[in-house]
Amino acid sequence: MTLSLRRIKALTKKEFKSFTKNTNVLLMCMLPILFSIIYSYIYGSDHVNGMPKLMVMLLCLNMNLIMCSSFTIAMLIAEEKEKNTLRTLLLSGVSALEFLFGKVVLTLILSTITNIIIFFISGMEVKYLAWFLLISTLVIISMIIIGALIGMFSKNQMSTSVIGMPIMLILLLIPMMADFNENIRKIAVFTPNYNMTLIFNKIFYGLSLSSQEILPFVTIFIWIVVTSVVFIVAYNKVGIDN
Repeated sequence: MTLSLRRIKALTKKEFKSFTKNTNVLLMCMLPILFSIIYSYIYGSDHVNGMPKLMVMLLCLNMNLIMCSSFTIAMLIAEEKEKNTLRTLLLSGVSALEFLFGKVVLTLILSTITNIIIFFISGMEVKYLAWFLLISTLVIISMIIIGALIGMFSKNQMSTSVIGMPIMLILLLIPMMADFNENIRKIAVFTPNYNMTLIFNKIFYGLSLSSQEILPFVTIFIWIVVTSVVFIVAYNKVGIDN
């Protein structure tokens, strides 16, 4: 499957124009930053009575992964279907990977910028920024593709909430509750954002990553590969029918 940089560039430009006109998407990208400011002001502390700043960062980071990374691309793809522009792209020969790359670029940039803002608002040390960007970017990519799948199976923007909300709540709540229940933890280890949390807990508490702890990285990469394959199938089989 060949990739055309010209098509990807054109799709990215189109995506940027669609994004600036979609107030719902703009709001979703702003909410994690707003909550990080609120939580940092109220709870952001390493004192006994405060919430550790790492917990504040992880909470807002997961919100960003759900709201901005996943729902943004889901709504933009659903908008394509709603306006019948997806059918036009399919008929014009735009491949699944070209379409996905065109959609991913803007959402990846927005999510990454939001993550960096959350990182500094939460009061994390700059020396951890490189690790933070590497791990969070991998998880962003996996969440974006999950969102793209939700968009592909949604008939319009309204239905993205019906289809996507249960999935997003599972991905948000299960990692948050994993530390309180062993059975939930057994499920959480299969989610990309919980594995991100495991890695960050090691890094931000100054613990070294051993070769035995490669499993979280493998899990995240598996999510990226599997969801990409499913998206390609959905694009070719489902997209044109809707």
